[in-house]
Amino acid sequence: SSTLNKYLITFQNEDGSVIEAKEYEYGTTPVAPADPTKEATAQYTYTFNGWDNTIVAVTGAATYKATFTSTLNKYLITFQNEDGSVIEAKEYEYGATPVAPADPTKDATAQYTYTFNGWDNTIAAVTGAATYKATFTSTLNKYLITFQNEDGSVIEAKEYEYGATPIAPADPTKEATAQYTFTFNGWDNTIVAVNGVATY
Repeated sequence: SSTLNKYLITFQNEDGSVIEAKEYEYGTTPVAPADPTKEATAQYTYTFNGWDNTIVAVTGAATYKATFTSTLNKYLITFQNEDGSVIEAKEYEYGATPVAPADPTKDATAQYTYTFNGWDNTIAAVTGAATYKATFTSTLNKYLITFQNEDGSVIEAKEYEYGATPIAPADPTKEATAQYTFTFNGWDNTIVAVNGVATY
């Protein structure tokens, strides 16, 4: 009587670690184990691509090694306004350097004018999802405050920063006529902290 020889058939991970090692009789076709997986990295996602050799009927010991295809991962890169609203959200491949959108603007208020000051972090090559937020520098607005004579001629015109209280010039005088002598009676409005252009 004859006995068919058995041979060790090994299925390995890409790194050489054994998934399955089993004896099969000569002439039988080995059954591959379930498709192995390879853990994704920050850079790549891996998909099982088959075995390094076609699985054939057993004629001797054999080893089959898993092969994988790699796909470069993509990550969402978001550029936001200072208030958190999205300017742009776009996927970039790992390792690519995101391109910032046009410099955002921030509406001036009565008190401040804003200038774009860059992003809160240096734009770097993509290694994962990232958000960049716009930053602004504020400049206190200045307004022209004018002090005029009763006839509208300018006594003094000077710029003051928002919130400052203008300092009135020396009390103006008005030349007496044959009929009247004039005494300065104050300004037509109470002098208040600057919140815009004003004339007294």
